[in-house]
Amino acid sequence: MSQTFNLPDVGEGLTEAEIVSWRVSQGDTVDVNDVVCEIETAKSLVELPVPFAGTVQELVASEGETIEVGQPLIRISEASGEAEQRPASEKENAEKFSSDPAAADTPKDSPTQEQKRGEDRSPKGSGEEQNQALVGSGPKADAPKARPRTRPAALDLVDVSDVGLSHGTSGDNGRSSHESRLSNHSAADVVRRAAPPVRALAKRFGLDVAQLIGTGHEGRITRQDVEAQAHQTSGSTQSPEVVSLYEGPREEQVKVRGVRKATALNVSASASEVPHVSVFKEVDITRTMELRTALRNDPSYKNLNVSPMLFAAQAIIRAARKNPQVNATWHDSHYTLCNYVNLGIAAATPRGLVVPVIHDAQAYTTQGLAAALTALTAEAREGKTTPAQMQGGTVSITNIGSLGLDFGTPILPPGQASIVVLGAVRTKPWVVEGQIVPRQIMTIGGSFDHRLIDGDLAGAFISEVASIMEQPGLLMT
Repeated sequence: MSQTFNLPDVGEGLTEAEIVSWRVSQGDTVDVNDVVCEIETAKSLVELPVPFAGTVQELVASEGETIEVGQPLIRISEASGEAEQRPASEKENAEKFSSDPAAADTPKDSPTQEQKRGEDRSPKGSGEEQNQALVGSGPKADAPKARPRTRPAALDLVDVSDVGLSHGTSGDNGRSSHESRLSNHSAADVVRRAAPPVRALAKRFGLDVAQLIGTGHEGRITRQDVEAQAHQTSGSTQSPEVVSLYEGPREEQVKVRGVRKATALNVSASASEVPHVSVFKEVDITRTMELRTALRNDPSYKNLNVSPMLFAAQAIIRAARKNPQVNATWHDSHYTLCNYVNLGIAAATPRGLVVPVIHDAQAYTTQGLAAALTALTAEAREGKTTPAQMQGGTVSITNIGSLGLDFGTPILPPGQASIVVLGAVRTKPWVVEGQIVPRQIMTIGGSFDHRLIDGDLAGAFISEVASIMEQPGLLMT
């Protein structure tokens, strides 16, 4: 007897997923909760366990294929003697998976499956190294490297100092045939008579410009003169192959899927439906940076990332409690004020932008919040942030300072009324008690839903965040 395992809803309302890789093959034996494949939803990479045991009869979906929730994924022949041991239903498995996939039983790997595992994932880092995937915690993970720009050979100019000197027809006859003309044309004259593209073309054909007779105005050497001489030399009139500035094809079509597809839908809806308003303020965060150094030297913060993001998160939580309307959601006929703060952290990962949420962030101590940010970063870098961890945010934070930028206008995450943006920390001259001194300066700003938040409220909220970043001791009051 065979059983079909259909794709479950592994998140809240997700409708489809792409098969990234199979961990089993036809004929393999699997047990209940063995991971059979890895799927990519619109939010994260998910390992999918099978809810019953037996022998793999058929892999219905192929790697790279996108299927909808409820469609067949894999068929398994029920193991003999185990018919009476009915495993958990697909619905129970889906509910368990969507709530906390990490709590699922550890898969029992058969030798055949172990061969399908592939390469081990990179081990989690710790401290600041882990937090580098976050937008707001350091340099962007897997930052794109600029392709070296190389000048195509077709644009290289002929060395003027060598024109008519080191090139030319070998032999006495060749020298004598051009002796008179070479004596009358200096290297500068050759440059004048042949434009740079023409000299480059001649070089590509292996011709000496100084030995060509120009048919253009006032004896200028034209492209046709070069090609005619090349034709006489090689019998071909075809121009040399143009060297591309880039490797590979000139164009490439990339399918929009996964995180990029979800991001496109969300930001398009937010930008078109929500009227955004943005404000900015420069802040002296020298004292916050001094506190950061002190905590980094504290043994209790060992292996925890202590960055400006940590203190900004605390400042946002406190400012949102004092200005509750920035922590609200709009529903057309009414809006909802939240008496808690679910803090979204915009994170740049190799798969794209995700916004995992620290739920009830107002309940965390400084050390607890640092631990939560560190753990969240490690999961985001590995693409293991679950759909449940990206739901329910009430206010968010993003740090474009990790990109070397000072300020920007972020788009609000769906359903949220506020997002704070942090710029780079820079040493600037600053007036302190009438004296110009170097201080650590950051630009803090944000975007807000203008249906809920007017300019004065947006300004009050950002000013409150700025005050705490200027005087972090306010967090102790």
